[in-house]
Amino acid sequence: MPNVNIAWWNLENLFDHETANREDELKSKIKSELKGWTANVRDRKISQLAKIIELMFNGDGPALLGVCEVESEAVVDKLANAINIAGRNYEVVSHESDDARGIDTSFIIDTNELTVVRTDHQVVIKRSATRDLFWVRLSVNATGAEFVAVSNHWPARSRGQYSSEPFRILAGETHAYIISRLIDEDQGGEKKLPIISMGDYNDEPFNRSMQEYMLGTRDPGRVRYSKSGHMLNLMWPLMQGHDPGTYLFGSDWNMLDQFLVSYGMLYTASKVRVDRESVGIFKPKILKASSGKPRRFSRPSARKGADLDGYSDHFPITVELIT
Repeated sequence: MPNVNIAWWNLENLFDHETANREDELKSKIKSELKGWTANVRDRKISQLAKIIELMFNGDGPALLGVCEVESEAVVDKLANAINIAGRNYEVVSHESDDARGIDTSFIIDTNELTVVRTDHQVVIKRSATRDLFWVRLSVNATGAEFVAVSNHWPARSRGQYSSEPFRILAGETHAYIISRLIDEDQGGEKKLPIISMGDYNDEPFNRSMQEYMLGTRDPGRVRYSKSGHMLNLMWPLMQGHDPGTYLFGSDWNMLDQFLVSYGMLYTASKVRVDRESVGIFKPKILKASSGKPRRFSRPSARKGADLDGYSDHFPITVELIT
């Protein structure tokens, strides 16, 4: 059977237009950010994002696309409808969290290839609201095999990596608990439930939140014999060479966007396995600024003015599942 194409992308502030219906508190919170963000500007950004998604996997596109920094299901629906790939029938599965800026994570799913079995979420408890962990159990239409995809958008480094680290540690501990629970609850799975976790973790694979609390490892053996939610972090082989990351901060590349998989994705007899060699950062020339970093779609409220020919400040990441 053909592989299942998976992608993740931080879309960078994909809001609805500035006069869209919002609660008063949220309006006040993001008012200055949305100045000049008209429906036409929003639709231009959506068109730009769709162009890149249509290039993924040599034009075949993803069967499952996880996204973050999206305001609502309605705006993700507009993106899904803008993606024009032959044979794909995209639908949105989303969850609204209590994030202070109103941004969430969502999945765009090709229903010709995958069927949603169920969805769930977990609130991450911290001093102020952050994005929930959100996951979906999916069935591969061609085989009936099932796997779980978890989306993440952990608290930002806006106050600095060190001072904000405890919030990501909370998210990591919560994630490890959820993975252990999903595996334990899997009926007849013998602790071999295939799980792929994806997201903008706002930390790198070597940071404490990822290694010590989320239990993301570079050693498949630790995943194989773990009883406490260890997952293999697929990004370690990409942590070298030219431009080793998905986000450029100053002059430093950060690998903030990552895929991690459970033992069920590595188990030889599993009906859904990850192709570990297929993982990559998707950065076609069109997506790069002259400096080599991701070309942002700058909002009209930006200090340097709008760049309506950009996309996002993150590169997407891609991987394939074998079914």
